[in-house]
Amino acid sequence: MMNSMNRASYISFLLYNFLLVSYSHAASHRGPFKSNISIPALFVFGDSWVDNGNGKYMGNPNPSSAYGVDFKVDNQSRASNGKTMADFIAQTFGLPLLPPFLSLKKSESIQFGANYASSGCGILPEIKQYTFVNCMDLDEQIDLFKSSVKSLRNFDDLSKSLIFINMGQNDMDLNKKLGYNASLDMRQYLVKPLSERLQMLYDLGGRKFLVSNALPLGCRPFSISQEKPTTRCVERLNKLASRFNSYLPQMLKDLQSTLSGSKFVLLDVYKVFEDVFSEPASYGISDISHSCCAIDSERHIPICKGGEVCSNRNQYAFFDAIHPTEVMNSIMVSRCLKESSICKPINLMKLVKA
Repeated sequence: MMNSMNRASYISFLLYNFLLVSYSHAASHRGPFKSNISIPALFVFGDSWVDNGNGKYMGNPNPSSAYGVDFKVDNQSRASNGKTMADFIAQTFGLPLLPPFLSLKKSESIQFGANYASSGCGILPEIKQYTFVNCMDLDEQIDLFKSSVKSLRNFDDLSKSLIFINMGQNDMDLNKKLGYNASLDMRQYLVKPLSERLQMLYDLGGRKFLVSNALPLGCRPFSISQEKPTTRCVERLNKLASRFNSYLPQMLKDLQSTLSGSKFVLLDVYKVFEDVFSEPASYGISDISHSCCAIDSERHIPICKGGEVCSNRNQYAFFDAIHPTEVMNSIMVSRCLKESSICKPINLMKLVKA
């Protein structure tokens, strides 16, 4: 029979190995973010999930000192504690941090790409009437890209560069027609407009596209706090996101079949969040339901209030009530790089090599 000392040592040994395996498994989902493959440039379109500071140049001050607590960069700001998905993608393929496009002077080069994303906006122009900040919709972002392409001389590598689009959440969040009309044709209302704009980017020279779908909208801390569901998440909002997501694979497949030389890959953000929610410990995360920072509940908005943040930020899925932590951003990109079940039909490494 094992004596008490040996039993304690054995239990400690098992615990140590469990923690070691759990840490290794979690770490494997978080990088490393370096590849021997390079790309000429990265062009980013989207909303606050990937905006790195354009809002500042439209008169929108950083709402809280909490943002960027782990990644302070001159003239840039992010709706997270640290790096965004766009930052990790740039880092992986040997690119410098992209500048917010609006920070550039006319004489400055966009040799390695630029970030056109704009917090608060969406695919549809009419969404601007619902948001509480100045922002650029996808059409306006594409117009800026068009001006960039025109200014580039001898830039023959656009077809080898990566175009990353993360958009649609605000269209579903802010437009009440989407929120309350369960019979609304999502294909006509949102997926078709996105398809048309992707073709515009193709016509301007883009060939390799990475397009994100929507996360489970009902599982964000803001959704939970506002609607107080009897289930863990607000299923009505998850169904809304799922309807949008369900049409994206075929839409991208159709574009690739009709646009010569194009490659379209879907980043399944929804599945990554589902996987993390189902087994958070295996990703090194302990809190999937709360925001890391203190939320501005007085104004009923889902952003950080003041500079109060949690100390264990690497264990949270959400930094504020709607935006992911740096860790979640790293998990999404890390899995996209390697897994064709997350980035479909081919992973990101295969896309950039194609």
